[in-house]
Amino acid sequence: MTSLVRCAIVAGLLLSPLVAASCTRADPPNPQVPAGPAASAPPDPATTPAPALARFVGRFDTHDPAAVRFAWPGSTVVGRFKGTAIAVRLKDDGKNFFQVLVDGEPKAVLHTDAHKDVYPLAEGLLDGVHDVAIYRRTEPKLGETTFLGFETAGTLLPPPPPPERRIELIGDSITAGYGNEGPNATCTFNPAEENQYQTYGAIAARALNAEHVTIAWSAQTIGQMTEYFERTLPARTDSQWDFKAWVPQVVVLNVGTNNFATYDPTEVRYVRIYQALFDRVRKVYPDALIVCLLGPMLTDIYPPGKKNLTLARKYMAATMAKIKESGEKNFEYVELPEQNHANGLGCGFHPSLKTHKLMADRVVQVIHERLGW
Repeated sequence: MTSLVRCAIVAGLLLSPLVAASCTRADPPNPQVPAGPAASAPPDPATTPAPALARFVGRFDTHDPAAVRFAWPGSTVVGRFKGTAIAVRLKDDGKNFFQVLVDGEPKAVLHTDAHKDVYPLAEGLLDGVHDVAIYRRTEPKLGETTFLGFETAGTLLPPPPPPERRIELIGDSITAGYGNEGPNATCTFNPAEENQYQTYGAIAARALNAEHVTIAWSAQTIGQMTEYFERTLPARTDSQWDFKAWVPQVVVLNVGTNNFATYDPTEVRYVRIYQALFDRVRKVYPDALIVCLLGPMLTDIYPPGKKNLTLARKYMAATMAKIKESGEKNFEYVELPEQNHANGLGCGFHPSLKTHKLMADRVVQVIHERLGW
């Protein structure tokens, strides 16, 4: 009987950060996040196994190289093998969904199951060298996933090298992809209808041949995302990210929609908390272009009389002026058009797949103009 070759897990990790919180009307604006069990300490590079047989894109806790944990949307595990079939071993409570990619092409969608840990990814391929990846479509509130390794009857090979271009996204439900595959605006949250792979950030990154990391969580405010930005495992307060592990050339901030969810945050407070996040990003990424987006969900129509879009425009203008006064030059402000209902709506009035594509086009344009990508 042919024996299975198992990837225990990896050295030479490519770790990447990115956040998005979510602007969801179905979720409370300030959810209490459980602290969870204590996070692991950072791995000791001297004891990390080699050679690397998987590459991690995103924020991964690799203290136990046989059980690597992650929870941010868009987190990706990349492998390469010679053979005709491959499977992955995962531990998950059964709420998360993954996009499977084989040789760069989207294939099946993997739905985890709390009662199993082995998932076939590809079968019946031509006998040769193939690349494979699993890409987490769902956000942190659905729990952590543990990667236990790839399995194949063929030969596991070192993973393909990462691209040189790197983009990090920090946001909320819009960036996470809340409801973007939902049938209409009135549907409530369904993990099967959240697809971070088809969000504006992921689409833009692929168009620019860039690797991207997403730090996003639905219903979170600017202040909350400032806290989560520091974390490897988002629900664990002691799980602190090493910002030297993965350094982007571009950071996209798409936060603030949820600050208008229940009341007027006021200009003074909005400017203060937004600039605090901006300054923190600048401190850890001194050379990155920071693109500040005003998202497409705010409107002056609803809630009646609140004029949230007008307020947000005013507060963002004041924030950008304050940032410019500080001497900052390596940033851009982009107001995305208010979403057009004729392009469809995702669950909870979130952007549809078509709107995400239009948003991606604008982000690609800005980055191309500034960096020549």
